[in-house]
Amino acid sequence: MAIFSSLAGFFNRNKRRIFITSAVTFSIYLLVNEFVIKKFRNYQNALRQEFMFKQQIRQRFISTQQDCYYTILALLPVLAQPIVDALPVDLITQALRLKKGHQQQQQQQPSSSQVASGSNSELTTDNLNLLDNNNNPQSQLSVYMNKSKAELWNLLKIKTITRTLTLMYSISGLLLISRLQMNILARRSYLESAIVMAGVKNPNNDIDPHENYIIEQSYLSLSWWLLNKGWANLSTLIENLVIDKFESVSPKTEIGVFDFELILTEIIEEINTNNKQFVLDNLFPIKYPDLLETILNTNSDVIHQLDIPDSNLTKLINETSSIMSDNNLYFFDLLNQLIVTNLHTLTSNLSSNLSTTSNSLMMSDTLPDQQNQQNQLQSSSSKIIELDNKPYKLASFLAQLSVQNGIMINNNDDVVGANDEDDFESMIKNLNGGQGIAGDGYGAHELSGNVYINTLNSLDELENFSAGIYSNFE
Repeated sequence: MAIFSSLAGFFNRNKRRIFITSAVTFSIYLLVNEFVIKKFRNYQNALRQEFMFKQQIRQRFISTQQDCYYTILALLPVLAQPIVDALPVDLITQALRLKKGHQQQQQQQPSSSQVASGSNSELTTDNLNLLDNNNNPQSQLSVYMNKSKAELWNLLKIKTITRTLTLMYSISGLLLISRLQMNILARRSYLESAIVMAGVKNPNNDIDPHENYIIEQSYLSLSWWLLNKGWANLSTLIENLVIDKFESVSPKTEIGVFDFELILTEIIEEINTNNKQFVLDNLFPIKYPDLLETILNTNSDVIHQLDIPDSNLTKLINETSSIMSDNNLYFFDLLNQLIVTNLHTLTSNLSSNLSTTSNSLMMSDTLPDQQNQQNQLQSSSSKIIELDNKPYKLASFLAQLSVQNGIMINNNDDVVGANDEDDFESMIKNLNGGQGIAGDGYGAHELSGNVYINTLNSLDELENFSAGIYSNFE
């Protein structure tokens, strides 16, 4: 009892202090729980959400780049066929082959009495084709059959090199434009879904989903301009420069792979230095008349949106044009790097297929102002590109360029075989005095799949550009 009495006395004497201490302790507990522990939990949740947010962005970004890659492969035939038809290397080659066969037959033609007795044996397939095409003025082949062999060789030289450079520019441009468009749309789609998840009212909520889909498809369809008009304008410019650079080079002229690369580099530099805006105008319909023509040929139902400054389609087009024209976003520099990368891939393949010995391998230095670009290319491809500068007849280059064109437009994993250059090989043997093209198994071991697209698609600079567009949430 004495103990309880002493405790009661202690409580009575210190009642005020006990109440104050208890109140302060409870307040501190509430304060810690409310502002420290809860803040810590909120911070943990924020970190978790930020991690999930970054993961979603990353996954969507990777998916977008993969979609772009497969889109390019799907569009390759659409891009390539008009270029191949407009620059008919195969027809010119066939005309040369038929003329060669006809000339050989005339040299070996027997006497008139033997001709009369054995005329049926001389109706070979080549002769029948030759006669049929000469008798048909509407035939495309007949146009070339009426030209001399010298004229045909000159045409073959110009058209083959022009086709190669046109494909390089068109493929590089299509890849870059597709990356730009698809990353803009992917970022836009992600922002809309993020706004919905956050419970914030979406200012674009009143847009019908179907209408939004039509707008996005119409925006992607603007690649029609490059696929149908742009490449042709670029090809005309390229052909004029090819004629100027290769006018004095005959099919029998010997030239090294490194020297051949330098000439093509000069053409590319002249295009990019003096015709920058012309190139951009033909990659994407920046000018209103070009845009109008493209919309009319793809989806005329949305043409009224071009006259609405704040329409979604107009915003997408304006953003694309702005990025292409903004020097700080290095769009044109990246395009040039893609083209130079294509050139290095081309000359590397030429060197590999034309060279006969590894003792003459040398480093390709290109021009001084492109050394940094070459170093970046070597770093990206994880290999050193070596070029054999041993001289070869230009005709040998033309044969290999035809094979490389086939690889450029290849959109599957089939191996490009030696049959693609049979016509060229027979003519080059004639030019070389019966000697075949240097190298054993010429053309029989080409790379599987499209090494040009794969090399471009793996460039770090292209990935960085795509990431910059995708992550621009302003």
